[in-house]
Amino acid sequence: MTTSFETFLLLAPELVLFLAALIAFLGSAFTGLRAGWLVAVSGLGIALILSGGQPSGGATITSGPVTLDGFSAFIRMLTFTAGLVLSLVQAGDRFRSAVQTDSGRLQRHGSGEEAGTFLILLAGLSIVGLANDLVLLFVGLELVSIPTYILLSLKRSDAAGQEASLKYFYLSLIASALFLYSVVCLYGLGGSTSLAAIGSQLRALGTGLVPGTNVAVVGTITPSMAAVLLPVTLGMALAGAAFRMAAVPMHFYAPDVYQGTSPGNAAVLSTLPKVAGVVVLARVFALAVPPLGNGSPVGPVAETLLTELWHLVAVVAAITMTVGNCMALMQNNLRRLLACSSIAHAGYLLVGIAAAAAASTAVGPMGEPTASLDGLGATLFYLATYLAATIGIFGGLTYLGHRWPEWSATSQQRPPLEEIETVDDLNGLASTNPVVAFSLAAFLLSLAGIPPFPGFWGKLSLVTSALSVDSGAAIFGDRQSWLIGLTVVLVLNAAIAAGYYLRLITAMYFKTTDKGTQADGGLSAGLAMVVCLLVVLSFSLRPRGLFTAASQAGSTLSGAIVTDMNLISGNQPGSTHLLAHDSPAPAQSTEEPR
Repeated sequence: MTTSFETFLLLAPELVLFLAALIAFLGSAFTGLRAGWLVAVSGLGIALILSGGQPSGGATITSGPVTLDGFSAFIRMLTFTAGLVLSLVQAGDRFRSAVQTDSGRLQRHGSGEEAGTFLILLAGLSIVGLANDLVLLFVGLELVSIPTYILLSLKRSDAAGQEASLKYFYLSLIASALFLYSVVCLYGLGGSTSLAAIGSQLRALGTGLVPGTNVAVVGTITPSMAAVLLPVTLGMALAGAAFRMAAVPMHFYAPDVYQGTSPGNAAVLSTLPKVAGVVVLARVFALAVPPLGNGSPVGPVAETLLTELWHLVAVVAAITMTVGNCMALMQNNLRRLLACSSIAHAGYLLVGIAAAAAASTAVGPMGEPTASLDGLGATLFYLATYLAATIGIFGGLTYLGHRWPEWSATSQQRPPLEEIETVDDLNGLASTNPVVAFSLAAFLLSLAGIPPFPGFWGKLSLVTSALSVDSGAAIFGDRQSWLIGLTVVLVLNAAIAAGYYLRLITAMYFKTTDKGTQADGGLSAGLAMVVCLLVVLSFSLRPRGLFTAASQAGSTLSGAIVTDMNLISGNQPGSTHLLAHDSPAPAQSTEEPR
């Protein structure tokens, strides 16, 4: 793939973020700039404006390793919007790192370094959504992981903070290595780093079709070899995505890391990496999905990939949501409870991916594939509603800051600040901070899936997409039975989750407080909470707009890959990629080869 000036034009919003990060870094190092988060908000605002002027929806533009279509545009807008609100949360995160000054005032240091690092993280996440090449996809994921290590280290310099950063660092290395091995296997299967070429090769393996004379097949992978590599590839790719989503079996780091870091960093960890995990699984799933309306057959290798993927994802989804909710029931620390909640929601997100992959294994009366991406659209819709509610909760906790100190009559020293850490610290919040209590209650009800909040519409869309999958041959029973069972597990877990969410609401509204809260967090965190509240309320009343956008984004994922390859093959004569549309028609068809 060749990179041209058009490639940089497509990446203009990401380049703006890199430029804003550079300004924040240099300004902090040489001019003493302390308004780093203002630079971040300004950069994200410009990036959002540039993103709105680029094609989206049904339009597809490809240049080199970058593709801008409905799916990538949705991920980009979701990333920048969430990043803008998270910047406000981070700017209001006024928690001391290790020691307290004699005056007791909260001070903020290193905001330039934190803001610049956060902007690089957002740029990397957006690149993950735009990448149609394995190399760029892996680079984007590392641009998400490495800045996260730095953020965790910068925000907290005490023992708990450093322990949290080291735990995340070492486990992230393992996850990155596993995903890199899966990338190597995908390259071996497809003979190219292009996702479109890999998908075409996988779908053609085992069909007995001879490629057109103008296209050469790269590699000598046979269906039997692919059958051995596929389970290994899927397992390692799922492990890499599971770490970022905090899904089983890569979930165990979350409670300790969330408790040890700051509320602002916990908000980042519980949201942005999940977007990267969803994109990775969607890209892997789309490799085996034929272009809609193309008419090209799908070989046994691609069918095996889809079958193994949805079985594996369905099992992981059921275990993840159950483990996360059961762990949350036993927590009293707020951040540990929200970490377990984040694990459970990773399981919910996987339900839609499993439904989409299972539906894509169905065939029509003439043996043609009948891909259905409703599950992917449901996952994207639920992801957006989850981000709004989760960022709002952490924004509210950041704004509340600390409990009122207990003064001693015998001591002349100022008592140390105590962070809001436990569920009991929220007792009586409705009487002392009614706006914050109402906002937190709305977010918690949305996460619990109580109607008419957007979390309910998100869970309903996941259930609908899973139940719409018809019966078919499967390894252990038919598809419909598997998805019905997964739906039952989802509904039961939603009921379990309501127990600990309602426990928080009970503490705020039906218990009396002993100390109360100081609400000494930054005003920007309170503003972020209010913005999230408005978004949640608007989605509660009118969810159709978001659902339509998410459905369109999910439906364009598969078709965009074929368009990418059309453009790539047209720009690069003599390409060595195997294209599905360049293959002759099946033997039973009377059509001329295209």
